[in-house]
Amino acid sequence: MTHTNPSRPTARFHTPASIKPRAPTKAILILMDGVSADYFEKHKHRLPTLLRLAGDGLSITRLRSTVPGTSMPGRASMLTGAAPQANGIYGNHIVRDGSFVCADASDLRVPTIAKLAKNSGLDVASIGAGLIDPADCDVFVPAWWERGFLQGSRSFKSLPENRIARSRMIKDPNGRLRAAGVFDLFGFPSSSDTVASTALVAGLAADHLMIGAAGALACSENPPDLILTEIDMTDSIQHQFGYESEAAHWSVAAADMMIGALIEGLRRVGREDDYAIVVASDHGHSAVHTTIYPDAIIPDLLWESEGATLHVLVDGAHDRRIADGLLARFQVEPWSSDHVPVNERDCIATYVAPPGHSFEETVGDTQEAGPTGRPRYLSTHGFRPGSAEDDRICLLSIPGMQPCNIAWGSAEEFTPTIAQILGLSNAPFSAKGLL
Repeated sequence: MTHTNPSRPTARFHTPASIKPRAPTKAILILMDGVSADYFEKHKHRLPTLLRLAGDGLSITRLRSTVPGTSMPGRASMLTGAAPQANGIYGNHIVRDGSFVCADASDLRVPTIAKLAKNSGLDVASIGAGLIDPADCDVFVPAWWERGFLQGSRSFKSLPENRIARSRMIKDPNGRLRAAGVFDLFGFPSSSDTVASTALVAGLAADHLMIGAAGALACSENPPDLILTEIDMTDSIQHQFGYESEAAHWSVAAADMMIGALIEGLRRVGREDDYAIVVASDHGHSAVHTTIYPDAIIPDLLWESEGATLHVLVDGAHDRRIADGLLARFQVEPWSSDHVPVNERDCIATYVAPPGHSFEETVGDTQEAGPTGRPRYLSTHGFRPGSAEDDRICLLSIPGMQPCNIAWGSAEEFTPTIAQILGLSNAPFSAKGLL
């Protein structure tokens, strides 16, 4: 069952680089949450830092999405070089003990680039990056969205109690963050949450703190070999205010400025040529006009939304037939669960929404509404597999490499490419790197 968009390139084309990158080198990996290939192509004139990075090394016009095109599967594939059915993370939420829980680093079935680098003797720092095990890092700061900044958000609401303490743990045994001038990584305390906009501002501040700390470490007397970090509010603001909204334009431009400030810091201390700067997204984004409420349609089944993809927990063919029939009334299409690990595949039914639709839970005044309604999240992702809207950006500014453009890359090629930059020649990947 395959659907493709005819506007997407089916064959790669590239401008060959006349100079191969100097290897190995250090690397800073920056995930920009939810910035699509379509958005960058249309609005790159707003983003001077990213535009410059695109001309400084290897740019991939379309890094194709995982299935589904959502945050945790996207991150997992980028960190491991393995598809969801192999790495174990097939959704923002995965099934554990008969219920859906937020995916975590402990759910990964294959090693991350952080583990591979650490095991090879490299100095690794994770500053707010998701799905990284603290044991694989010399310096570790948990992802801010796990620490309760946005209580009630998609991740915090399902964070098991036994993970809350760990989500607030900072690992820095030698005090390198403080030595680099980083003193505050938690932003607004919960007692400051007095107005509706506080959570939004806290998230923006947290992004700034994470990128600032990553840059400070890179400019310190003991710079790590690999730094992983994230900018997350680009995704949240598109969800809340809409794709290509003025707020979305501002959020992506603000992220561009944060990255620009990090690069300027490297230049100021003479380290601009020491680091490859890699900026990539976990998934794309696009507007939706209608949401479907599964709890109003299949009230007796457990389910979890992955944007425009739906996972339903089923106990055999009977449950699957019930879900198929009820959801079909709203043009919801059954899809393959090949992205789910084989040992879990029979208990998870996958569905995709029709174009322009998403899946949400009913909350507040929507609980008495019908099976569809106006979406709370005006833009989403996780569309029908193969949709161009879920393609994402991938820019690699690499010292010693002439500009090179590739039309598309697979999710599984990203990590092997980072391994090439770091000189990890023996890393075990199913796909080859792009250098």
